[in-house]
Amino acid sequence: MVLNWRGIKSRLYSGKRRIDGRSKGLIAIRSRGGALKRKYRYIEHYKQKWMDKWLFVMRIEYDPNRSAHIALCSILKEGIYFYVISVAKLEVGSLIITSNIKQGILQVGYTTKIKNIPEGILINNIELIENSGSKISRAAGTSSLIIKQYNKKYSLVKLSSKECRLISNECYATIGTVSNIERKIKKRRKASESRFRGIRPIVRGLAMNPVDHPHGGRTKGGMHWKSFSGKIAYNVSSRKKKKISSRYIIIGHRKQRLMDKKKKNG
Repeated sequence: MVLNWRGIKSRLYSGKRRIDGRSKGLIAIRSRGGALKRKYRYIEHYKQKWMDKWLFVMRIEYDPNRSAHIALCSILKEGIYFYVISVAKLEVGSLIITSNIKQGILQVGYTTKIKNIPEGILINNIELIENSGSKISRAAGTSSLIIKQYNKKYSLVKLSSKECRLISNECYATIGTVSNIERKIKKRRKASESRFRGIRPIVRGLAMNPVDHPHGGRTKGGMHWKSFSGKIAYNVSSRKKKKISSRYIIIGHRKQRLMDKKKKNG
């Protein structure tokens, strides 16, 4: 995708204070810090504000705060500008809309309710709760698949994590796949590219002292793998067991991946 920088200067951004993996001065995430300064772009995740209005894509920009590209849109004849997450194959000059569109005229970039989208279509920027703004499938190259209409209230959607989940038919979603699909292929060719992004060198726990990590010191073994804060790592679910939204998960991502492996092996 060619990024286009022509046009007006938008003021839809502000300064951003870096946290560098700290929480109240304590290390929350290791190997973070020292990135370049960034400005935060305000993204419009609640597209129902502009219902039944045509949006003109003025340009597609790079955003340092997320993996996907963003598109600067304007409402025709009103002079209102805002950013949205760009969809793959969306070009400068194209028109998109948020509406209860019929199935016959759906196009890439259009936003509508899930009940209006037929089965087998890829969607992104999906709401989990009605009128709450998009929450799922917002990273670069991600998309979810509508499997079928489960009943009058819910549809069965397969997420990019392979999880099969029920989502309300009244929730809005955008048709297509999120932009910057090539991000998986790109490689960082030198160390400074990681340092510019705030990623510092990673030191193994076994190479540390006992005071710095549970795996540190001369003695090895005798315990399960742990994180630097002492929590059990690897093959342990961090999701709350009594989470209310778990009732909407039909097939978990781990079970679905095992089923896919069995199909491949025959």
